[in-house]
Amino acid sequence: MSQPPLPHHKTMSQFLPVSTRSPESCSEHYVQVHSRWARHMLRSKPQVVSYHIARATAEHDLLGTWAGAPSAFWFNTLRYQAGRSLETTDLERATINHDQRRFLRDLRTFDVAEEVLVDELRGQTALVKYVFEFDRDHDTTPAAADVALTEVCRDLAAAAAECFGLRQLVMNRVRAEFAADLVDEPGQRLATAPLPASTRVGLAELYVDQPEWAEEWLGSSKVLAILRDRFARTRGSRVEESCGLDRR
Repeated sequence: MSQPPLPHHKTMSQFLPVSTRSPESCSEHYVQVHSRWARHMLRSKPQVVSYHIARATAEHDLLGTWAGAPSAFWFNTLRYQAGRSLETTDLERATINHDQRRFLRDLRTFDVAEEVLVDELRGQTALVKYVFEFDRDHDTTPAAADVALTEVCRDLAAAAAECFGLRQLVMNRVRAEFAADLVDEPGQRLATAPLPASTRVGLAELYVDQPEWAEEWLGSSKVLAILRDRFARTRGSRVEESCGLDRR
């Protein structure tokens, strides 16, 4: 059952590892240093509602299975009180920009409007998460892509009852993209202004009890058609998510 957007400002970001270090080394720095520093910084900001990070561990392939290595790397999600944002000091921003050079490139941050399409959460404490990214091509207008995403929301919500163990299905409609600036490599310095337009249309988040139930559903011909037939590119990632802070 669809619910109205929650009264939070939400951003979703993703990035790749720097080319000069192994992905595992970049992940180690992100988890053990950067994210640890970030969650203590965010704890001091009462307007920050939640902070989660998630590493991609598998990718939805052409057959609708999950045999391939992921091309995505890390995602993070932040929620703020309505009308608020990260509101970093100059020192905090400089610290972030300096440290990001150690482990990431191609940082993309999306300001999103969250719509909960299905909510069957009933106190579960252990769930598996999937993220699907939807991108339009340059020949498709943002308005046409928005219509297509609305159709995807409708059809996924209608098919959700066939997914055993599905606990929550959320669509995040992209309102703006902030692409980080070049330093040593592309996308390492936090952006100060949004791009004129984004090819990213939306990001879906699925929470389920078990991978086998989700992947049975995500591999069905009906769901594959819903996910893939309306956009130039759809990428699905199974992720391992952890919570840095949650005041909800």
